[in-house]
This record gives sequence, C-alpha cells and structure tokens, in this order.
Amino acid sequence: MTQWAETPLDRTQTRMFHPTLDDMIPPDHSVRLFEEILRGCDWSAWEARYAVRVGQPAIHPRVVASAILYGLSHRMRSSRRLEWACDTALDFLWLVQGRHIDHATFCEFRTRFAKELKGLFGELARVAMHMGLVRLNAVALDGTKVRANSSRHETATAESIERRLAALDEEVRKMLAEAEATDARETDAFGEGVAPTRLPRDLADAALRREVLLRARAAAAGRPKGVKVPVADPDSTIQPNKEGGFAPNYTPLAAVDAHRGFIVEAEVRPDGDEGSATVPMVDAVAGTVGEKPRRLLADGPHGTGENLVALEARGVEAYIPLPRREDTADNPAKRADPTSPVAEADRPRLPRSRHDGKLDRASFVYDATADCYYCPMGRRLNFHGMQDKQRKGGVYRRYRPASCAGCPLAGECISAKDGKPRTVFRGEHEPLREATEARMKTEEGRAIYRRRRWASETPFGLMKTRMGLRQFLLRGLEKVKTEWLWACTAYNVWKLAREVARMRARFTMTCRG
Repeated sequence: MTQWAETPLDRTQTRMFHPTLDDMIPPDHSVRLFEEILRGCDWSAWEARYAVRVGQPAIHPRVVASAILYGLSHRMRSSRRLEWACDTALDFLWLVQGRHIDHATFCEFRTRFAKELKGLFGELARVAMHMGLVRLNAVALDGTKVRANSSRHETATAESIERRLAALDEEVRKMLAEAEATDARETDAFGEGVAPTRLPRDLADAALRREVLLRARAAAAGRPKGVKVPVADPDSTIQPNKEGGFAPNYTPLAAVDAHRGFIVEAEVRPDGDEGSATVPMVDAVAGTVGEKPRRLLADGPHGTGENLVALEARGVEAYIPLPRREDTADNPAKRADPTSPVAEADRPRLPRSRHDGKLDRASFVYDATADCYYCPMGRRLNFHGMQDKQRKGGVYRRYRPASCAGCPLAGECISAKDGKPRTVFRGEHEPLREATEARMKTEEGRAIYRRRRWASETPFGLMKTRMGLRQFLLRGLEKVKTEWLWACTAYNVWKLAREVARMRARFTMTCRG
C-alpha cells in the first residue's frame, strides 16, 4: 500500500471515457450564471456590426464580451491576461468553449462597441428592475477619482508645449536633411532600387511625438494660462489624489439605486466638476431604465441652485447637504417680533462668520411678505437691486438699511474700512435651498440620506479592489468612458448573478421545507 494518492487522470493515458469540460465546472460556479445571464440578452445590434459574408466566420460578440466582463469580475483587465486565461483557465475555457481569442481582438473589441455596450448596460438594468432589484425610490449619485494613463511628471503648459514643438520641428528638419544626403549617396552607389518606401525609425518616432504634442497643445488652448496639461492624455486633468499628491485623473460617476445597489447610469468627467453632471445623469437614468428616480441622494457639489431648480422641475426630491451655515437651533435672531431688538444678554450668541467674526447672515431675519430683512437691532433692510455673483453661481438680490449710524452692533456687523451700511444677499434660488435644508433636518430625511454612503461608495470600493480599477488603461475621454462602462456593466452582471443564486437557493430551501 502506497503512502501517496495516485493521480486520477494520467497525462499520457488514452481513455475512451473521460470527464467533459462541462463536468469539470461545478454546477454552482459563478461562470455558469454569467453565461446564462448574458446569453439571455439581445445581441442583434452587436451582430449587425459584422460583415458575416467576408473572410472567416467571426467569433460571436457575446462570447468575447462575456470573457471581458467575466475577466473584470476576477481582476483581469489586461487583454494579454485575458488571452492567457481563455487558453488555460478552466472556467474561461468553458465560457468561450475552447475558442482562442488573441489579445489584439480583445483590444479592438473594447472600444469598437461603445454604443452597443450602452444598450447592454441598459438592458441589464431593466432586467434587474423587472426582478424588483431596482426600484428608483432613491438613487445615490457620486463620483470618485481614477488615475489617467499618463505620468504625473509628463505635464506641460501651452508655452512649454510650443517650445517643445519648435525644438522637435528643428530635430525633424535635421533628420530629413541627413536622410536625403544618405539617399543620394546610396542612389549613386547602388541605383534607384534601394530608395526607402517608409519613414526611417527615428523619423516615425518623431512624427508620433509631434502628434502627441499637437493634441496636448489643443487641450491646453482651452484652459487658463499657465495651467499644465498631461502630455500623454491631455483630456485628463491634474487633480489631488485621495492617497496624497497630484496626478492626471478622471472623475468617473455612478448613479446607484439605493435598494440593492445596482448601477443605473455611468458617466466620466475629465475634471472634478461633479455638479455639472447632476441633471444630465438624472435624465440619462430615465433613458436607461425607462423611469426617472423619485429621490436623488448626493453630496454637496451637486447642490447648486441651478440643479435644485432642474430637479424640482422634473419632480425629483433632492436630498443634498448644502454648504454649512452659521445658523443654530437656539439662534436669538429668530424672535417673534423681528422689528424689536435682540435682548442685550442674547447678543453674544448671535451667529458670526468663521472668516472675519462679523455677524453672519443668519443673524438677519427675512420677511417673505414684505420682501425685506430685519437686523438684530430691528432695523429694516429693503431691496436694493440685483447683483450677478459668478463665483457663487447665480444672481443675488441685495438688501440694505437706510443707515447703520448709531447702531450699537455696527462694529460687529459692518466693515471698518468703508463704513457703508451692511448688505445682505439673497440668492434667486434661496426658497429651494431653504426647502431642501428643511427636508434634510427631518428624521425621515436623515434616514433617507444615510443610505447614500452605502449605495454610492460600495461600487467604487469593489471596482477598485475586486477589479483593480485604480488607473485607466485607455487614453482619451471617449475611450475612458467606454472603459468605465465596461466596469459598471461587469459590476451589474456580477451582482445580478449573486441575486439569482440567492433567489434559487431560497427557492430550493422553500421546496425542501
């Protein structure tokens, strides 16, 4: 009797009966659910892109897309790694049924079907909605930062790009002169037949570098003077990293249904301006799943006045924390009769600005009926015209008193430099801001908003850890958008497979019980 177990399958033994590829994949393996879900999708739009009567029969797009999506769920983003897996890993062999798919095919496929991928993403979201996994009662919107495929050290301003282009043009001129002299010598020695048919390697490399610099120059032209742009991927923007330091980044965003955490819309911003994507993404959710969300949960950058107006017009309740104000629950300025002064003993508790210590706007009470403010001393501030404050994003109404002379709080309220009466500004969207703040202060509003962090942060965390998506592989905004959509689609397929497995297990337990 031997101490060691014998091998169940001899490599060199010919067998009449042996395990099939299907036998080697367990019945509950995740690859089976991936294949089942994707096989049930509509691939007609993908098929229409192929010229089926030209050349050899093509591999069905479902097979290639399935390998990419399944690979993403197992941290395989590299096309060469996918090629290796399809040739050696049993689950990938089962998924592609032994087909050999080379890395070049994967590379081309990723960017070729951007429009069709969006259709597949929407179809999967609607399937989840039909199963009750997406309800749109509350949709969380958030963004994160992902490194661009560009070195943080290779950045340049418009001026430095111009200098590099001039130096490169001079270098090319010298190389062309040398090439012409060499051609003349070789022609004299060997005849016309040796003339080159393509650019020499040095010239080809210089032409490529020039093309990269021209793209960077075009990107720098639309940015403020002195701002640096990443040379390798000028569509990205230099932004602070969460890990520290600065580097070229993109800002991918995801709208996530807060019921079971499915992504219902995806977008990428080249900069960190998440607020500009708020309304377009809400509209895109309706286009993706056929319904608009009833509530939007988002963080501060999305709470601009324009966004609040647009959300109200669409019937979407906004749960967004607005910029902190100095108002407090025990604010003595909130008195029954605003025309009477605040008690002298209560004046030290009046809200004050954190910047200069002067009385904050929260110390002034607005009377909507008379369209005026009352100061802590009971003086009336009347409407005094409009002012466009671009930095704060909107048009503001100005309110001023007739005079601040003799006011005991003047030193704590107005600037000592000009001595002009105090001006209080009220934004054109202030009623909506106040309604949003009131909604957020209720117990129900706080409970609803608490779901935002789990819903919006979970996909980013899983895609960065499980998929390894901490830096994009592709360059250029449109290609990066497609790469992000592949990741979001893979995330939804993975979640859908888990939900289906859970439902089947529950059904099996019910039947046995």
